[in-house]
Amino acid sequence: MRKTMTLAALARELGLSESAVSKALNDYPDISPATKKLVREKADALGYSPNLLARNLARKTSSFVGLVIRDVSSIYGEMYRSLHLAARQRGLHLILYESNNSLSLEQESVENLLRTKAMGMVIVPASEDVSALRRLTRNRLPVVFLGNRIRRDDVNYVCTDTAAGTEIALRHLIDCGHRKIVLLCDRKSSGSRSRRVATYQTLMNQIGEESRIFTVDSEEPDPAQAGYALTRQLLASGIRFTALCAGKDALAIGAMGALTEAGIRIPDQVSVVGYDGIDAARLPLIRLTTVAQPRREIAEAVIDILCRHAEDLGAPPEHRLIRPELILRNSTGPVPTDPPEPSRSGQ
Repeated sequence: MRKTMTLAALARELGLSESAVSKALNDYPDISPATKKLVREKADALGYSPNLLARNLARKTSSFVGLVIRDVSSIYGEMYRSLHLAARQRGLHLILYESNNSLSLEQESVENLLRTKAMGMVIVPASEDVSALRRLTRNRLPVVFLGNRIRRDDVNYVCTDTAAGTEIALRHLIDCGHRKIVLLCDRKSSGSRSRRVATYQTLMNQIGEESRIFTVDSEEPDPAQAGYALTRQLLASGIRFTALCAGKDALAIGAMGALTEAGIRIPDQVSVVGYDGIDAARLPLIRLTTVAQPRREIAEAVIDILCRHAEDLGAPPEHRLIRPELILRNSTGPVPTDPPEPSRSGQ
């Protein structure tokens, strides 16, 4: 009977280190294309096939991946299906936990997953400070942080490029002729908000317009309600504007409600663009133009990193910054000839 080819045996055949062979098979960027081709051809010839489930059994771990999301009603909850499909393609299963933006519930979820010997975890964290989660999981299992709250060199993370996405949204509005553009944000301070604001301010400076930024004073649990409230404040302020760029689709949808309530026509008088690509944005009565996070690409990147680090916990952290994409719908159009009058809008 032919013996199962191991990674160590394959490395000996090639005269390379096990780490180099593992990286070549998993498409690490620091391995040359020629070496990757050589390793893969040798692996095929000798019948080497990495078996993640077998490794899990040997390490007394399961085939389950924990998915801890701070809010299942967010875009990350909607990504569940894409993550589920990407995991199933690797023979893995997802266990979903919701932290409800609670640090204690988030930690409890992680501890439960550690007790069940999960193969790895994907976490959409409730806070930008993940030091407690790092202490719990370090050297025990691979973790990938998902979303823009965590962008640090010492952890695995996957997120969309907020700055690029904001520029895509603003360039679309500028190309439509808009100059008086208001930015709506629902978080007073965060890394993603800082990147969004910096991009907005740079572009406004380039076109010679002042920045007009409206932000809720605290974390609003309902982004749609926050968008509605912010837009009411904007209308009451007397500021002239022809377009709104919102940091979330839900913010944009709330803003559209406030504009419609004030008798302002979308997009005839005001254009609105969102960010995320949530399912509700494509509903017939909304049809929101948005900068969407590509779910399938994000999910595949997350599971890819997770599987690589399950094979080698000591591997250097990986970071994937994925470019979002503009989806054009009915909420944006050319700069209006009859924009809303401040006095009328503020009534």
